[in-house]
Formats: sequence, structure tokens, C-alpha cells
Amino acid sequence: MLALCSCALLLFALLQVVNVQSFCPASQISQVPSTALLATVTTDISTNLRRKIIQSALVTPLATATQPAFAAEKPPPIIPLVTTAKRLHAVPTFTIVDGNGVPFHTYDKDSAGGYGYFFTTYQSALYVLDDAKAAFAKAKEEAAKNKDKNTGAIGEEGTSDVPDAWGQAQIVTLPLDVVMQLSVKKTQSAAQNGKGNKFVTYYQVIPSTEDLNAALRIENSQRYSERGRVPLFFVDGLTISEDGAEVNPVYFRTKDLIAEWQKQYPDKEVPQIKVRELNETFRAMIRPGGKDTSVEKLVFVANPESVEKAKTCGRSYKLGEMILTK
Repeated sequence: MLALCSCALLLFALLQVVNVQSFCPASQISQVPSTALLATVTTDISTNLRRKIIQSALVTPLATATQPAFAAEKPPPIIPLVTTAKRLHAVPTFTIVDGNGVPFHTYDKDSAGGYGYFFTTYQSALYVLDDAKAAFAKAKEEAAKNKDKNTGAIGEEGTSDVPDAWGQAQIVTLPLDVVMQLSVKKTQSAAQNGKGNKFVTYYQVIPSTEDLNAALRIENSQRYSERGRVPLFFVDGLTISEDGAEVNPVYFRTKDLIAEWQKQYPDKEVPQIKVRELNETFRAMIRPGGKDTSVEKLVFVANPESVEKAKTCGRSYKLGEMILTK
């Protein structure tokens, strides 16, 4: 089932391992190099530097963007980009890497590129990992049979050899601000198990099936039948306090939303739950001159179980390399 590898040439042509810091308040996160991804939002980095980092990373169309970051003379987004990054940073995602932190990506023949997936729940990532390990032995057998034929390779001059990476595969965590930057940048990656061949690389956030089904029950449309769509649940009128201000929370699970409502209004029925989409919301937050006032006070409330699980996961994610699978 395995076939190739790719290198995630990210926002600043960065080819290095990023050890994403633990999910702690921004003031407790150590400084990162100015050329690194916005893996952390830290009070040690100047406001101007942070703005430059985010501006160069967060403002192109989703997934297949080719346009450069917006110029300084264009109007700013409706909320500061640093604020957007800080709000996203508290939300963990999970992805699968090998023992050295090299991520696994899936080859897509239509785009001739590799897709990397980040899951909103640890359990979703675990399902994928378990299935992949179960298929590992079969892939090794097929590769052995086809070794002389050199079949099963992806791309030109590829190889059908199956790397032993799945044997040491593990789940690591990255914060959502980093992942959303990856999702809006068109990057090129060199395949580790493909003789250095390079592939266009795309990234998507994947919610749990349960959350997708909840969204479909609320919004009867094809939107949440598309891969990479992530529902955010909210009710009108519900606010929480953050840094002394009233803000409007959106949740990745309906049960977390309901729990907060019942905590604040134990004697009232939960109002109609509504849904909005993560990628669309993100674009509205970073769009130069954006007019969507609904995002001004919007904050993302992470799944509590995901936050706890992230504390025990590794954070080593090697940018610039990946193992590409069929």
C-alpha cells in the first residue's frame, strides 16, 4: 500500500524539523526562528515580526493557492492576523509520522500530488494508523512479488519497495494555526521513497465522522460531504469570557457546545444549533479588507479530550520530507 515520499517545502522554503511546543499560553512558549512556521505565538517575538510571518503565510486561497501574500498597502483583515493565529493555536490536531517524524501522505493520481491529513481527534488518527499497520504486511508481500517487475511505483523512476516506516509509525500533534497555514499554501515535496522525485503537496483537516454527520443533520447540503470540510458548531447568543472580554465560541463537537450552554443556562433548553465551516471562516478572518463581522469576536474551543491527548503526543514533524502512500 506504500509507494513514495515527499518533502513539504513550506512557507519559507523551510527544510527542517519543527518541534511544535506544547499547548500552553502564548507567554509560556519559547521563541522560534523568524523563518519558521507560526508554530508558536509568543510574546518574545515582536509584533511587526509576527505580522510579517503571518502575512506571508496566511492569505492565499485554500489548498491550491498560487498567488503571493498580500502586499503591505492592501487593507488589513477584519481582525489582526496575530489574533487569528493565537485563537487557532489552542486547538490540537493529530497526524501520522514515522519514527523520525517524517509524515505519511497519500498520492492522488488526479492531481499527481500528495495529500497530508490532520485529524481533529486522536481517535480518528488512531483508526487510520491501525488500518495502515494491518495493511503493512500485505503491502510488503505485494512489493516482494513485484520487485523484479518494478511495478507499483508512483511517478517517474519510482520504486515499488515498501519502506519499513509503518513499523515505527506514530501519532504526533500540531496546533491548528500551523495546519491552516499549510492548507492555504501550494507547496512542493520531494518523495523520500521515490528517488527524490518532487510532488505538489496539499494539506487538509479531517473531522470525525460523528461531527460530519451532526453537521449534515443541521445543514442539508453537499458541503459536508466534501473531503476537507470541517464543521464548527455554535448557537446565537452564547458567549464566554476570554482575557476579560466576551467572545463568541465555536465548537468542533456539538456535545461540548451543549455542555457549555447547560453550564450557563441549566434551566433553559438548548437553542437551535447552527454550523459554519472552518476553511471558510479562516479565509474570512485573514482576507485583506474583510467585512465579515461575525468573525470579529469568534474563538475556537478545542475538544477537551484532544487537548489532554495532545499533552502525551510527540511534536516532532519533519518538514521537507514525507513518505508517500497509495
